Amino acid sequence: MHPTGNSSLKPKTYWRYLGFYFDCTLTFHEHVCFYTTKVFTTVQAMGMLDNSTRGLTPKQRCLLYRSCVVPITTYGYHLWYFQGGNYKVALTHLNRMQHKAALWITGAFCTSPTGVLEALAGLIPVHLMLKKLAMHTVYRIATLSDTHPLSSILSKAYVKNAEPYPCSSALMTPSMQGCVTSMVMEII
Repeated sequence: MHPTGNSSLKPKTYWRYLGFYFDCTLTFHEHVCFYTTKVFTTVQAMGMLDNSTRGLTPKQRCLLYRSCVVPITTYGYHLWYFQGGNYKVALTHLNRMQHKAALWITGAFCTSPTGVLEALAGLIPVHLMLKKLAMHTVYRIATLSDTHPLSSILSKAYVKNAEPYPCSSALMTPSMQGCVTSMVMEII
């Protein structure tokens, strides 16, 4: 019993910091559950935007899902989606969320198969979406300039491993750089 007569304090099972939910084993199940629940309610609220006679077209619904819902869902995916990580439970939650969104986009029955719904709605499967986002992150890191603050923090295995873009200024000869009149060339 606590000296003031109240019951003793008990620690929480998770810790929230900057929108990330940390648990004691760093599995981030609480994080994924929180954001998938948030997305379920968002998709349910988006259902009020239309009815059987008027409202958004399936193309507009898909655009709304990709621009508003997917960023909520994938917030902090770097914490739990990595090579060798155990993210099977997280993918199960995200697949259920995307199935619900695909039902809303297509207007299909709830017993429709997920793969077919995703194809009809124009959505890529969740595991491929996460893989694509992770690869884009690797590409962004690999193309950081030498003076970028993150370059000094990251290991050299991640930085400067990407091929420069074919029209990049890094591949221009000095005579080509002289022909370009731009503020960018003055910085380089």
